[in-house]
Amino acid sequence: MRAAFSSYRVQMLAGIAASITILAAVWLYVLYGPLTDALGHQQQAGLETAARLAAAALGETSDPNALQASTERFGRESSVRLTVIARDGTVLADSRADPASMENHASRPEVAQAMGGGVGVATRRSRTLGVDYLYVAVPASIGGAPVVIRAAESLARVRDSARAAHTAGVLLLALALATTLLAGWRLIRTFADPVERLARAAQAMAAGDLSAPLEPTRGALAPLADSLAFLRDQLRTRIAQLETERTRLQEVIDGLDDAVLLVESDVVVACNSAAARLFGASSGKPLAGRPTASLAGPETLRAAVREAVVSDSPADSVVGPTPLQQSFRVRSVPLHAHDARPAHLVIVSDITHSARLDAMRRDFVANASHELKTPATGILLLAESASAAARDGDVEQTLAFLQSIHEEAERLRSLVGDLLDLSRLEGTQFAAGPTDVRAAVDLALSAHRRAAEVKGLALQLDDSAVQGHDVYAACDPPDLAIALDNVLANAIAYTDQGSVTVLLARRDERVIIEVTDTGVGIPAEHLPRVFERFYRVDAARSRHSGGTGLGLSLVKHAMERCGGTASIASEVDRGTTVTLALPEA
Repeated sequence: MRAAFSSYRVQMLAGIAASITILAAVWLYVLYGPLTDALGHQQQAGLETAARLAAAALGETSDPNALQASTERFGRESSVRLTVIARDGTVLADSRADPASMENHASRPEVAQAMGGGVGVATRRSRTLGVDYLYVAVPASIGGAPVVIRAAESLARVRDSARAAHTAGVLLLALALATTLLAGWRLIRTFADPVERLARAAQAMAAGDLSAPLEPTRGALAPLADSLAFLRDQLRTRIAQLETERTRLQEVIDGLDDAVLLVESDVVVACNSAAARLFGASSGKPLAGRPTASLAGPETLRAAVREAVVSDSPADSVVGPTPLQQSFRVRSVPLHAHDARPAHLVIVSDITHSARLDAMRRDFVANASHELKTPATGILLLAESASAAARDGDVEQTLAFLQSIHEEAERLRSLVGDLLDLSRLEGTQFAAGPTDVRAAVDLALSAHRRAAEVKGLALQLDDSAVQGHDVYAACDPPDLAIALDNVLANAIAYTDQGSVTVLLARRDERVIIEVTDTGVGIPAEHLPRVFERFYRVDAARSRHSGGTGLGLSLVKHAMERCGGTASIASEVDRGTTVTLALPEA
């Protein structure tokens, strides 16, 4: 930028120098051309005048001696060499030499021209004096006889005069050039400095630096400086507004759960934080500015994005589930306003949770339908069988069928009750209470003690860790009762011998209930799914025991409803421990 400004000054100086050079050339041409010629013409005119004056003064002189004397006198007075030449070329008189020693001048060019009636002019070296002379001859008459009077003067005087004029002219020219250059440089600084300042300010503004100072400028450039300052202020305001809008827009899209990408010519130009986490976490580099081929994430998702950004129409596709059991919806909208480069707005939604909910809902409907269908079908078949046995008069068989119908109806009632409890527990988190946990555990043990005695199991409570302390939990009493009832029912149902022990304790502001049995246990591969609805490790045994497959699911939802947790640990043939952790009231 500085070089450009220096070049601007050099250009201005070069322009002034070119103008001065032209004027100097004209001056030198005039000095060495027309001026020299003018001096020559002036000398010629002076000689012609001297010759004519001499002709007038000598016109009445007829004596040769008197003519010589007058010629010498006139020559001394005029500082001009005068020569009187007869018609035949004989020298009659001369102011500088003896006429008798001079040769015939008829062949002299100026003499010949004067004899022809004109004014003769010639320049040559004098044979008599050996000096360059300018000769001017005019026709005249002396004593009635035609003659030629020639005036001559050395060229040295004219040359000296021309040389002096040239020297003075060159000196004046040099002084004028120096003065002009100095004045031009000062003029350049006067005009270039404000232009350079304005140019630097404009260059800084073009580079995005709107904080560069703009010095006040006077004169003809003042309106330009004012306009530039106004433009700078306008740009500051507009850029501030755009930056505010961009920040607000970025905050808006960063607040979205969906990943948003703006892609131009297969390159990501803008994105939100969700997109950065989904597509850029593995590389650690900013996502903006990268081609879509370098995006991170599942390959199926990346392929869906690449396919979406080449579509000329809105596209919508579902990807998944991936090997990590993730599902995504990819939507793209072409932005036709970007005519220069193809652009797409790509929105990637993580639908993993909703997909899982849909799958769970489908499984729940299928399982619930199956579970409801089984006892209903059994009741229908048993009723038909009982009717047939009654028609045959077989009272004992009819009573047996009626007992089975009663059992299937009870199973159906239990299933419907569990479904209703599950529907209630899936509501919003609810922590009522406080609930006396020790009393709730005692009540649950009393309700299941008969079933344990039938199987010969020891059902016991270990509350030594909380002896002498009240144990209350922030939980709705019916929810805790449902959880305890299902845990104890499962423990008794899957334990053939040994005991079922309930441990009551307090840890880290939580009430801990551990139900440990010595039953068949659960294989490790089934443990992650035991809290799912209708999931059974041993379906045949579960149905034989009257289980609905919803027990542990009800336990999980009951704990979540009051802000607690449920976990399970088990070893095959060693027993199972279910741990309930409740917030302490």
